[in-house]
Parts: sequence; C-alpha cells; structure tokens
Amino acid sequence: MAGYKQDPNDTSKQIPDVAPGGTHRFSHATCPLDEQVEKRPTYVTVNKVGTYAFLYETTASFGGLTTTVSDSYITGSVVQSANAGGVKLDVSPVAWRRCDAAEAVGDVTFVYVRTR
Repeated sequence: MAGYKQDPNDTSKQIPDVAPGGTHRFSHATCPLDEQVEKRPTYVTVNKVGTYAFLYETTASFGGLTTTVSDSYITGSVVQSANAGGVKLDVSPVAWRRCDAAEAVGDVTFVYVRTR
C-alpha cells in the first residue's frame, strides 16, 4: 500500500512511511527539453500554438545514452489558437518535438500523477 512500509519490529504489520519525500512520492510536472528522452508521464499538456510530435519508444541505448530515430516521432497535436490554453493529451510519450518552429522550454509539460 502506498505511503506505508513494513514494520521493522513486526513483519505482519505496516506503519506509515514518513521518509523524506521527493518527486517520486508526489504528483508533479516538468517541462522537458525537446527531443530529450524522459520517464513516461501520466499525461502531457501542450502549452503553445503549434504542431507537435511525440516519441513513444526509443530505438537504441549505448552507455546510458538513449538515441532515437527522427522519423519515429508521431505527430500528435496541432494547437491552432492561443485561447485554447494548455491542451491536455492523454498520451505517455518518452520525448517530444515541435514540427513547425523552434522549440522552447515550456511548450510541452509532462505531468506525473502519483497513484495511491
């Protein structure tokens, strides 16, 4: 059960886990750089007008560096009006890129929702 751990004095019981937290314990959001492989989010929001593509799987890994093939990105969102605000997409890609202009930090937000 989340938020609890095994009682060190009695293995048949659980006690509250009050260890220092961090983003792994709480819901949070990040604005990753474009074309940078990240942990898979719960969902994504697109924050700026534009055409965006998302990467759902990586193609290779070498020495801790993950590489991708540029044509494996799938266009997944076209935001046409700034009045739309942040557009939530129920997708879980590992990376993103902008197809129609230069990317900027904050164009896309990866949201991680802690499950209970």
